[in-house]
Amino acid sequence: MRKYVICLLTMLCTVWTTMAGAAPQVDETIFKWVQSSSRCDYFFNVQQISYGKNDEDQFDYDMVIVPVLKVYDDLMIHDVFTKRRWNGNSVEGFDNLVGAAEYYVINTKDKTVYFQEQDYLDSTWSTLAVNKPDQSIEIANLSEKSFDYKFYSRIIDYALRNRVKLALRSNGTISDELLAQMQLEQDEYRLQNKEYDSRDNEELSEADAARVKAALEAQEKAKKDKKRAKEDDDD
Repeated sequence: MRKYVICLLTMLCTVWTTMAGAAPQVDETIFKWVQSSSRCDYFFNVQQISYGKNDEDQFDYDMVIVPVLKVYDDLMIHDVFTKRRWNGNSVEGFDNLVGAAEYYVINTKDKTVYFQEQDYLDSTWSTLAVNKPDQSIEIANLSEKSFDYKFYSRIIDYALRNRVKLALRSNGTISDELLAQMQLEQDEYRLQNKEYDSRDNEELSEADAARVKAALEAQEKAKKDKKRAKEDDDD
């Protein structure tokens, strides 16, 4: 697998307010809830999801970097504790385990997930242990009924619905021509795919919206000028 330039985006303590030993409260203006299984709740960070760079240090607009959060129930906490003790790993502090932060790199085009890192977290927002799975997952190989399939698919759907916002967040110097192209692709995707909830289609800031509008108008003008020039040549 190609190595991508990844910057793991650290989650701040303001995201998750909690008291020691208490159930964590997740700030859902930062983390979007996707689903709950019998073992944990699944969230991904909508304020830090962004595009990554390839080996040539160029932005890859099919490659999404996304931090996620999983909040465990008591059964999952017990399973993690038992498995670590069985494997001879340290369980110090795991009596206060509440969940894990995980970091993925997802190719939205070929539907591949690179599971890069997993940080077990306690209720004081401290990292108890870090795993480096270095694992690639082909979404097509998962059951469509599986929680992982649904989770990865929702992240990809969000990224495709909000291509322009992610592009501007990732690369402030992106060309207007590419912005216009991405806006058209985003509009087409939203038209063809119904959102899961009304908050999935996010709006741009006033300044960003004005820039995209100008880019689209410039693109349309360029097309008209090209057409007019061709007609003049034909005459």
